[in-house]
Formats: sequence, structure tokens, C-alpha cells
Amino acid sequence: MRAADDLLLAALHSAGEALAGRGVRFEAFARLGESLHVQRERDGALERRTSREFGVACRVAGGGRAGFAAASGSGARAGRDAARAALATMRPAPDPLPPRPLLGSSGSALPFRTPDAGRLDALVEDVAGRLAPGHHGLALVQLRGLAGASAAAIATGEGFHALASAGGAVLELLLAPREGPWRHFHFAAAALADLDPAAVAERAREAALLATRGRPPERQLADVILAPAVAAPLVAALAQWLTAAAGPLGAARVARAWRLVDDRPGPAGLLPLPWDGEGLPARRIELIAGGEVRERLATWAEAQGSGGAPGGAVRPSYRHPPHAGPANLVVLPEPALRQEELFARVQRGFYLVVPAGAVRLDAAGGRFELRAAAVAVHDGRAAAAHPLVTVRGSLRRLLGALVATGGDSESFSLACAVTTPSLLLRRLEIA
Repeated sequence: MRAADDLLLAALHSAGEALAGRGVRFEAFARLGESLHVQRERDGALERRTSREFGVACRVAGGGRAGFAAASGSGARAGRDAARAALATMRPAPDPLPPRPLLGSSGSALPFRTPDAGRLDALVEDVAGRLAPGHHGLALVQLRGLAGASAAAIATGEGFHALASAGGAVLELLLAPREGPWRHFHFAAAALADLDPAAVAERAREAALLATRGRPPERQLADVILAPAVAAPLVAALAQWLTAAAGPLGAARVARAWRLVDDRPGPAGLLPLPWDGEGLPARRIELIAGGEVRERLATWAEAQGSGGAPGGAVRPSYRHPPHAGPANLVVLPEPALRQEELFARVQRGFYLVVPAGAVRLDAAGGRFELRAAAVAVHDGRAAAAHPLVTVRGSLRRLLGALVATGGDSESFSLACAVTTPSLLLRRLEIA
């Protein structure tokens, strides 16, 4: 395969040629992605798949009209097709494209590295071997490994261009204890080499054997410690709600323990990138800090209307125009407490260890519900086990409930990248 940079720039060049002289401002965006999937079943059967994606998208604006279109393909034809289709879709609309002076300079991009199939196979087999049948009463039902890499480029009719690349790896395990429900585990890292098979197997084994038996707790308000795996999807849901919330949140009480940032340039978090979905230089966006909701994630056009700052655009794929959303969320632990210190702060409560399904989010009503395996905590010590606990409440309440954070930060690849420690929250509704 040709070098990623060559493919991307050829596609952008053809799009630019098709749009030059048409009396419009334009932006061309191209993305190349490659991912390897390995799935291992209980009987040792392996399924391997390779996925590749390449496409070009164009946004155009001029004369009070704007348009967007995308085309798949890795050659000059895809760029021309996207450009012509974008012109054909133009409708009355404000100009959504950031002005050239805001885009700054492109900086340097990391090299695109094709995922290593041999290393992924070896990692999956190593973890599976450490969870062989009969070990501590667990059965490995399914093990999935994914390694991916992508490169993206953006260019405008005003002479701006930039390149960026990213990569990542994910392991997902489905384990069945002898008693109790099956448990799903998710491990993510920036590279395959960062996933330690011994640590993955040991942590999954320990957590899967917690709370395999026990009765549901009584309905109550209780203090709750969320392990990173349980906290991560809730943090992502909170950030999405903050992005979409209509009107100011000034009336909400915000705990000073919260410091939630979208650390787009890094170095914190799983997926730093040099620019956002519109080409604006990446910056750290403070969503919650100092006992208040600070910034809202916004595209350039949305920021123009609200008076906020742009830089919060994301592009899930080349097929979508940029929209506001979280990208590289990080909960900064200030201070970072040891687990025993978190437990010592709980007189009567629960430690939620392993998530059971996705967070249910009622964005319109501002409410959430999550389920997890849990251990009751009495006077700072683990007590009864509960295979399934439900926690629900309002996201406004969640803003004011955080009192402490742990020193055990982990990263997760969800709808966005999330890095979070354990979170101690006061008086949430337990069912």
C-alpha cells in the first residue's frame, strides 16, 4: 500500500482542483483507517478480520449557502466526487468554516503505523492461556482483540493543510464464574505493547470473582465508590450531556473535587491529536473545574452564536461533518487517594467494581442509570457481595456529589477516549 501521506494528499489535491475557481470557500478532509480484529471463542476457535476505510469529505460555503458531501475511495476520483457532490448539496445556510487565521499552523504529524497482526495474535493467545479452564473457577467465554491505526488530513481553499495520525488497542473479555452472572471487561491502551497480558488476566480474574453471589440491596441513598471501569462510561455520559445541555447550568451545585478536561493535545489521556475536527489547533478544554462548569464543547459556528470558544469539534468518520463532542476526556485526581483512603471515607455504602451493560442516559430529563457488580462497604471495610446493583439519579446531582478521587486512573476507548480514577460520590440512589 502506498504511504498514507501520499494517499491522503492525492485525494485532497483532486478535491481542491475540483473546487478551485467555483467561487466558494471550501475544506477537504480525508481519513484512512486500518484495524485488525481477532476473536477467540470458548473452544479456542479463532476468527480474524481486517477492516480498511478510506474516504474524503468536503464542506463548501459561499453566497449565503453551504453544503457537505463525502465519498469513499483512496484515489483522486474520490476527492473529485466528494467536491462535486458538496457543490450539489448547497442550501441556504450560514458559513460554517473557520477563518484561515484561526487555523494556525499544522505542526508535525506522527507516522502512520500499520497494526501488527502477529503481536495481536500473540497477545490474545497469551491472555487466553492465563485464563485456561479450571483456573480459579472461571471460564473464558470469549476474548476479542483489536488493534487500529488511522491517519487524517485536512486542507482548505485558503492554503491551510495539516496531517495527524493515531493508533490504539483494545482487549475485551467475557468471563463466566461458576456462580453468578457473566462479566465483561474492557482494557484499552495507545499501543499493543502497553497491554500487559499478565496484568490483564489477573485483574479480570480478581474482579470477575467478586460479587458472584448475594441478594440485591434495599432501595436507599448511599455513598458509592465507582471503580474506573464503572466511572468511565458515566463520565462520558456527563460530558455528552454538558455538550448538549440547553441554557446555562449556573444554578447547579458543582463539587470542587471535579476537574474534568478534554485534553486534546495531550499528554494525558488515551487519544491526543494536534488539531480538532475542523483543523483548529488542539487545546486543553476545561469542562468542570474550581466548583463550576467552565467551557462548553463547540464547533466554530456554534461558538460564534454562543460567544464561547471553538475547538470542541469531533469527526467520528469522514462520512460526518464536524460536530461538538468530547474526544479525549480526562478526570484529573486532585488529590489522588489510595484505595484504602477512599474506603475509609465510607461508613455505609458500596464499591461498584464491574459494569453490567451500558449507562442509560435520558438526555432530555438529565438523568442516568447504571448497573454493576458491587461490594457493600461498612465502616471502611468490604462486607456483603451484590451481583447486581443499580445506581440512578440526575446528572445535576452527580455534579455536586463527587467528594474524592483515587490514584488508580485507567483509560477506556468508548464513544470517546476516557481516562479516569475511582470516584467517591455521596448519597446516590441505590436500587
